Amino acid sequence: MTITLVERENELASLDALLRASMLGRCRVALVSGAVGSGRTELLHTFAESAMDQGAVVLTALASEGTRSAPMGVLSQLLRSARCAPQRAESISAVLAAVTAGTAGEAGGEVLAEETVLESLHAGIAQVAADHPVVIAVDDMQEADAASLDSLLYLMRRLRYSRVLFVLNESEHKQRRNPLFRVELLRQPGFRRIRLGPLSVAGVQRLLAPELGGERAAGWAARYHAVSGGNPLLVRALLDDSQMAMTVTGDEPAGGALEVGDSYGQAVLACLHRGSPTMLAVARALAVLDGPGDPETVERLLDLDARTIAQAIEDLVVAGFVADGGFRHPRAGAAVLSDLPADQRAELHRSAARLLHTMGASATSIAHHLLAAGRIREPWVAEILRAAAGRALREDQAELSIEFLGLATRVAASEEERLETAILLLQAEWRVNPALSVRHLGPLAQAYREGRLPGCQAIVLAKTMLWHGRLDEAVELLERLSQDSEHGPEAAAQLGSLSYWLRTSYPGLLERLAAAPTAGKARASLSSFQSRAAILLSAVLTGGGDRVTVSRAEQILQASVLDDTSMESIEAALLTLLYADQPGRAAAWCDSLLAEATARQIPTWTAVLCAIRAEAAIRQGDLPAAERHGQLALRRLTPRSWGLALGAPLASLVLAKTAMGKHEEAAELISHPIPPGMLDSRYGLHYLYARGRHHLACERFDAAVADFLTCGDLMGRWGIDQPALIPWRSAAATALLRLGEREQAERLAEEQLIQVGEERSRTRGITLRALAEAGGPGSRRPALLREAVTNLQAGGDQLELAHALAELGLAHRALGEADRFRALAEQALRLADECACEPLRELLLHGLKETPGEPGGPYGAVRHEAGHGGAAMLSDAELRVAALASLGFTNREIASRLYVTVSTVEQHLTRVYRKLKVGRRADLPTDLQIPLPRSGSPEPVGRVVVAYRSKVELNSGHREVG
Repeated sequence: MTITLVERENELASLDALLRASMLGRCRVALVSGAVGSGRTELLHTFAESAMDQGAVVLTALASEGTRSAPMGVLSQLLRSARCAPQRAESISAVLAAVTAGTAGEAGGEVLAEETVLESLHAGIAQVAADHPVVIAVDDMQEADAASLDSLLYLMRRLRYSRVLFVLNESEHKQRRNPLFRVELLRQPGFRRIRLGPLSVAGVQRLLAPELGGERAAGWAARYHAVSGGNPLLVRALLDDSQMAMTVTGDEPAGGALEVGDSYGQAVLACLHRGSPTMLAVARALAVLDGPGDPETVERLLDLDARTIAQAIEDLVVAGFVADGGFRHPRAGAAVLSDLPADQRAELHRSAARLLHTMGASATSIAHHLLAAGRIREPWVAEILRAAAGRALREDQAELSIEFLGLATRVAASEEERLETAILLLQAEWRVNPALSVRHLGPLAQAYREGRLPGCQAIVLAKTMLWHGRLDEAVELLERLSQDSEHGPEAAAQLGSLSYWLRTSYPGLLERLAAAPTAGKARASLSSFQSRAAILLSAVLTGGGDRVTVSRAEQILQASVLDDTSMESIEAALLTLLYADQPGRAAAWCDSLLAEATARQIPTWTAVLCAIRAEAAIRQGDLPAAERHGQLALRRLTPRSWGLALGAPLASLVLAKTAMGKHEEAAELISHPIPPGMLDSRYGLHYLYARGRHHLACERFDAAVADFLTCGDLMGRWGIDQPALIPWRSAAATALLRLGEREQAERLAEEQLIQVGEERSRTRGITLRALAEAGGPGSRRPALLREAVTNLQAGGDQLELAHALAELGLAHRALGEADRFRALAEQALRLADECACEPLRELLLHGLKETPGEPGGPYGAVRHEAGHGGAAMLSDAELRVAALASLGFTNREIASRLYVTVSTVEQHLTRVYRKLKVGRRADLPTDLQIPLPRSGSPEPVGRVVVAYRSKVELNSGHREVG
């Protein structure tokens, strides 16, 4: 890198003027001062070269920490440099020999030059000056030994009328080291002080231009100046960092950010070590405090007086490291800290922690110092760390919270304090990675057995045990909770919803408990969101959902803020919507919550919400979305971290891949062993159903029936046999049909139809489709499929709708209505494409190819010109009539469903035919999907739950779950 003097032209001109003045026979003295890195040495060298070009003899010396302890060290360097001068004088050489021979003596620890030696030196320099101007240049004069400084003063006085120029270079940060010498300089007749200030933004631009070019230098100058404070050394270090980064990446930093790296950090350290010790100490204090340093805080931390601290901070500001009480860039503070030995750094952090605690600083600021310091065995430490951990968790800094709590556990002053901290640590780790919490379960369980763990903490422990499949330990703990009558208000409030939560998440566990935990007298606790959500989910699983259930679930979601305390109730409310046959609403809420959890970078929340979103996508028939969210859920958490809940994302992913025809990928997913105990949970039900669907698609019908019936047995035993949860009967009916068991299949479908009731829903549509298939060909089948289509349109399941339309089309083809088949098959094919259901797509394409018809459009025949454009001309009433008529409903059936007369239906159809330019019912478009009024009573009818006792003779191998 080329060294260029920038904004130092005036200073260089001043030195040249002094040199010319000295040539007239008058000694001149220049004192050049500036902050470390300001370019004093470069200015001195540049001037020395200029002076030599003008015929001057230049004698140079560099003072340092080492020369300060060497008597006459600086003076010896000046004399040695004379030997290199082309105009060197014999007299100077003789004086050098005398000085180095030890003609100086020591007294009181100071070296005092002998008068004879100085006289000889004066005579030698005067002799040279008679022929050539002499420049005596001393760099870093503040480090010179006392004898050399005395000698320089002596020479200035004796050479007053000689052609000599003294140029002394000093750091502003160490001026106080030689105050008497500086005062004496002021008494010299030809004295001139020259101070180097920081570069301006324009000066930084000029410094950058040779390396970056004019245009780029102009664009970057302000950013370089902001970080460097105009210190030329720091500017060059930043330029080196940027060029190094560009060498690696081949391009400028993204987003216009300035690259600040090792060169900058090393330059800061170099400057600080060349500054005063106080300046370095204050810099270390600011680095440890890591923020704008209040002078009073720094003063108390270092135990120095206020004036000394203020001067040091001013020096740091002048040098370009500090602005507004803190480092201009974090890299500077990091470099200062890394330069400290580990033990000193830890001790400084300990001192800072104690000081900030006495000053009443925030728990977070103190906790950072405690982390850096390691263990401090003082009573207040653990409490501060727990408070800071809570704040960090609220600010979505879970990893930092875990660090705080880990240290708090190690320094806890009592066993009670340690257990409280361990529970908080377990919860924080669950947010990041549930697998981390396993290590706490054994010690905490032992603490509860010994009566050292409060009830509310035991409930958290029990739920974590269940998540990880530690069922035996959880049962033991829950039974102890049931028997314990001494519960505080908080524990009683949590116990109020625990039995509902167990029924909805781990219903198999209730069979193993002598008595489920209850809240006793604390029934008022059921007003909490957590309790209300658990009750809603339990209600929808045991008795089905209605509009009131859906409304209350959405009220909970609207009022909830996504955090650790609400996540359980949010999950329960979302599942309530799903199992109440409202996947669209669940998906919308999931998308909003998932966006927040992703933005806040909380892995466990993201994974759980992705799993629910995948299940919602399955129920909407959106296979790509189900696959995407299922895969994301398994990426966010490993199978081990998922615990028993692994069944949720795994089931959705298997269902999606099976429906998409990716059977090998689905087989790979179910080939891995599942966590022990998963089939005692709700997650196991989903897994059994998904595995059964995969067996069915792969024509392993016996295995499919075994999985579906096992799923049904568990749901019935647990009292949650709701088709909206898992429609196992319709799935089993399909598998039984493949085995030739039509009678058994039809009875299962009819039983499920009784369970779902008459209210239009997705599950009713699935059931009607299964019943139509089980009933075989006949006049009943088209009517059932038409009813299935209207239910699935209302329920929003595009994939099930595609299947129903395809089967309805086949039913019309069986009746000889080829045109109607093609119309329905084309619509089903469009939906199959949207859902990415390749098996159904291939089947439909094959069916369309074999059915005669007019070619046209991507899916086959186009029989009318109306399309959706014509539909826009229809009124709402006409749309309702046209949509039902297109599916094959008779005029009397339409009238009954819409609560109008047959004559009104006929009038609407007449207008529809005219507007759509069609002549008959078969030419109506079949994709008129509009909201239709519910059939029957506007209120949901009662539901009759029929217990199924299977009469299908299956061997025990088929009934095995594994």
